[in-house]
Amino acid sequence: MTTAEVIALAAALLAAAVAVTVPVLAFRFTIRQEQVRWLREQRAQLYVDMLTEAYAEQQWLERNLLDGEDRQFYDKRFDDLRLSPFERARLGARANIIGSREVNRRFMALQQTAFWSGVTDRSEGARHMTRIRADEAVEKLQVAIRKDLGSDSIALDGTPHRADQPRSGTGPAS
Repeated sequence: MTTAEVIALAAALLAAAVAVTVPVLAFRFTIRQEQVRWLREQRAQLYVDMLTEAYAEQQWLERNLLDGEDRQFYDKRFDDLRLSPFERARLGARANIIGSREVNRRFMALQQTAFWSGVTDRSEGARHMTRIRADEAVEKLQVAIRKDLGSDSIALDGTPHRADQPRSGTGPAS
């Protein structure tokens, strides 16, 4: 075998190795991208469901904190939007599987506020503080979800944006 034949054989073997390796690596990379995309889509849907349940809990809590005539007036227009116990358990299971720990912790804090609202002091001051805690819990849940999904770092108007800076408007500065 001459040197030219050895070089040609080595080049052919290298080309064969590249022809096999590159598609395998590309396939693995594509699978990983699809897994990440699937997880982000599932989390986004989960977080919509969690925020919907948080809103329903907040409305129920507001109704639960009313007394007397105010509650009777509110009851005429009140629809309990909270999930059934089974659906709530399913939401919790989905959250444990694909939700972030921080979002789950914030969601459970709201649930805890709603639970203890019926057990604690019913004075006007205590009810007011319960409303404040519930509002703070919902706001912290929203912030945790936005942070987890990275929605504040996505510039919809084409201008660069850092997540630690608030947006000043919807379009470029005039």
